[in-house]
Amino acid sequence: MVRILLPFMAGIIVCVSISAVTIIPISIWVLFLAVTLASGFLPFIVKSAVKRWLFGVVLSLFLFISGYNSVMLHKEILGPGHFSKTQTKGVFIATIAEPLQEKDHSFKTILHVKSLKKGNSIMNANGRILAYFAKDSLKKMPTEGSTIYFSGDVQEIGPPQNPGAFDYRKYMATNNVYHQVYLNKFSWQLTSKPISFSITRLAHQVSQKFVAILSHNGLKGQEFAVASALILGQNDMLDSETLQAYSGSGVTHILSVSGLHVGVIFIVISFLLGFMKKEGRQLYFKTALILVTIWAYALLTGMSPPVMRSAAMFTFISLGNASKRNVHIINSLAVSALVLLLINPLMISNIGFQLSYLAIVGIVFINKPIANLLNPKTKIGNQIWDLVAVSLAAQIATAPLTMLYFHQFPAYFIPANLIAIPLSFLAIYSGLSVLVTSAIPVISNFLGLITNFLLFVLNYSVGFIERLPYSVLKVTSIFTKEMLLLYMILISLMLLFALRKKGMLYISMMLVLLLSVSFTFTETQRQKQQKIVFYSANKLTAVGFVNGQQQVLLADSALLKDKKANKFNLDGAKSLYGLSQAMVFALDTVTEHHQQVPKQIHSLRNFGNNFLFFDKRIALIDSIPKPTGNCFKLKVDYLVIRNNPKLRINDLQRLYQPGLIIFDGSNSFYKTEKWITDTQKAGLKSYSIKNQGALIVDL
Repeated sequence: MVRILLPFMAGIIVCVSISAVTIIPISIWVLFLAVTLASGFLPFIVKSAVKRWLFGVVLSLFLFISGYNSVMLHKEILGPGHFSKTQTKGVFIATIAEPLQEKDHSFKTILHVKSLKKGNSIMNANGRILAYFAKDSLKKMPTEGSTIYFSGDVQEIGPPQNPGAFDYRKYMATNNVYHQVYLNKFSWQLTSKPISFSITRLAHQVSQKFVAILSHNGLKGQEFAVASALILGQNDMLDSETLQAYSGSGVTHILSVSGLHVGVIFIVISFLLGFMKKEGRQLYFKTALILVTIWAYALLTGMSPPVMRSAAMFTFISLGNASKRNVHIINSLAVSALVLLLINPLMISNIGFQLSYLAIVGIVFINKPIANLLNPKTKIGNQIWDLVAVSLAAQIATAPLTMLYFHQFPAYFIPANLIAIPLSFLAIYSGLSVLVTSAIPVISNFLGLITNFLLFVLNYSVGFIERLPYSVLKVTSIFTKEMLLLYMILISLMLLFALRKKGMLYISMMLVLLLSVSFTFTETQRQKQQKIVFYSANKLTAVGFVNGQQQVLLADSALLKDKKANKFNLDGAKSLYGLSQAMVFALDTVTEHHQQVPKQIHSLRNFGNNFLFFDKRIALIDSIPKPTGNCFKLKVDYLVIRNNPKLRINDLQRLYQPGLIIFDGSNSFYKTEKWITDTQKAGLKSYSIKNQGALIVDL
């Protein structure tokens, strides 16, 4: 099955990587199918060496094309019925596909478009839209499955606004969502409530009911939030500090109901049913009970994608064990991955999908060699070492990918996992006991207090480890090519220890050399980089002057004080450009009080709101005096307009001679649009950060 999975997966990866929009003609696919079938019968007709490889090559090409086309067929936006082919502004009829999630200023959900109104006619349509409902528009929250009609201007989800920022557009595209809309209380209306049965809606209702049970049985604060994530997969109540603590200590995986949690259920049920015979009807009955329990737990957690992946994984493992054949677990994993990718090939872009399978593959192949390194004499020591070996195996297998995506590595992941995994297991058991005994309040309340205490200890321990010195190692030199080289080195080392051949040693050394050359090239380029970054910060201003791996950051004090906004808007550039040092100045203090940038920063000079970075002149203005008579024009390369000043472009021309006028994100949308129109009429170049995202100028 691995040999079938790999070419099929390769076709998916190629199609996703190149953002393909053209399907391989079905005639070519049918031709390869026919050739594949013909070559399959070739060994019975032709007796030659050709039979040993022809069928494999043709089958692999057929599977590659199948994987490629499966992506094209799954992309709803490429279909003729997608609403964007007809209109993106007007009246739409849609169903609410997910329970509404509360955000700071709105409720978020996904809408499935069913039809749209064009002129006086109603046309069938499809497609998904990310919808934000204004909080004042919801007297009563519409339930999942309800039908609404709305009138709005549906916009494409925009690209990342800042360098190195999370690509939310790409993430939503893996869920077939390419557009978004904001709805106030006047732009939508509920037409009907759900009447037909839906397994996903039932799953979400069950999950929400159990969340309420946890809340009513003594769990509160972030202990309640962690319990909801740990047991039921509801992680939208976790605050940023808790998420950072779990991420920095290397135990984020326990907050996502996935393989770990389904594995616990699998192990417990297998243990409880251990008295049953391992053959005949009892084996089949035991397997059926295990599968029913796994999928009941999936229903309990709202059938979230990670749980569905894990449930599918353990389903095929259980069926493989029940077949009484010598089925390797990797074969069962390959079958589960193939089935999931047949259902949704875009799932391959999901980080959770990638990490789940890599972690299990790592445990299968790396755990035993690590465990054999030590042989503790005591039972407790042996159990601790087994847990360390499993953690190491999973961490090694996923480290290159996590460093690529998150640009960090948890230094204390071993002690963190030694504490967090046993505590999380106990919390899962006690939390599930709360749900099971909820009909007996005296018992469930007592168990709820125990669960709350366990989670308090868990949160405190994780937070303590995350706050230790050097707990999080920043990794900014890992890109796709380095990630691939790291995995190639890992595979070559595994083959070296398995085969004991010198050739593998030479290959490993060559790959390590290539990796070091790649790192050296990246660092050399970074030492030479000189750029100005005009950041996109919601209603605020931030400008970064980058020289090598140092950055002088000028930003509004409100942005510098807001850790969440600071991280969201600015941290991506630090990772992308490898910025190790930064000197930060409050822009409003520098410009208003005419402070000078320290002289030790040789590349940057200023007088008030006028800056010189190498040979580039930058002026940041939020007001101008009304020009009178003949004025001396100040020549600048970049003129930044900020904070919604009252000005006219004609007056601006009499005072400045700008190479490029930049309207940053602190200006209103209405004024920015008007200014852009005026600059075009005046023959001036302009750039809108609010509309186009951050501007990066390479010197």
